[in-house]
Amino acid sequence: MTFISCEVEKYSLILSPEIPNSLRLVIERIQGYSYAELYEEKDIQGISLEDSLITVFDAIEKEKNSLDISYCYFFMAIVMGIAVQPTIKTYLRRETITGNIFQYLFQNWIYPQDNYQPNLNVSFRDYQNYWGQYQALDEAVDVFENMLQVLESVKPREAILNILDDCFQGYAIFPGSQGRRELFDWWLLDVVPSVFCGRLPKNIHTLKGVDKMTKHISKIRNYFWKVVENNQSQVNIDLEKQNLLLSFLAR
Repeated sequence: MTFISCEVEKYSLILSPEIPNSLRLVIERIQGYSYAELYEEKDIQGISLEDSLITVFDAIEKEKNSLDISYCYFFMAIVMGIAVQPTIKTYLRRETITGNIFQYLFQNWIYPQDNYQPNLNVSFRDYQNYWGQYQALDEAVDVFENMLQVLESVKPREAILNILDDCFQGYAIFPGSQGRRELFDWWLLDVVPSVFCGRLPKNIHTLKGVDKMTKHISKIRNYFWKVVENNQSQVNIDLEKQNLLLSFLAR
């Protein structure tokens, strides 16, 4: 697998008036640090990457109620899944589990679960012979398993931290040390403000580098419409969540 290094666009923090100054100031401060975990050689002055991630999450949670916080983490999980899916496809070219997981997440997000059991295979068990052979694959699969935890867990922040650890310090998006800082800056300056406002980021970072989100989102939208088509007979639907998800995927 070849990682294609790509210069990250110089993002502007003036993305939306919906971003409060408190969050903007935290992003600016965190972006100014250097991190040993990202293979940077500057004096890090005892600042850890995990501490900075927690600081960002604290800033998000300060500005939102508990329900909106869960929405924000859900959207962030979807974005990181989009970034990681190409890694899994590189090793498991014919797999359908990642698509099923996206559909499962959308289905559980929109429809109450007391009337039916989702008929989707969301387990990578059939590929267990591959485990332990490729670090990138193992960590990419771990990302998707933690995406399920973001939806189902009472502690979604921990699941998001696990996802980010697999991406920033692991090989879930790409191997090696090159480009770690660019990956982190993409998340901090594009993903965080975007999901805070309930929309997709402008760009997506995959194993091939940074690209426009518009080139990747069609497949994800198709997963959403499959869920809608398969649940047309459902009477109970959370219209607010459906509209939030539609708005998120439309951006």
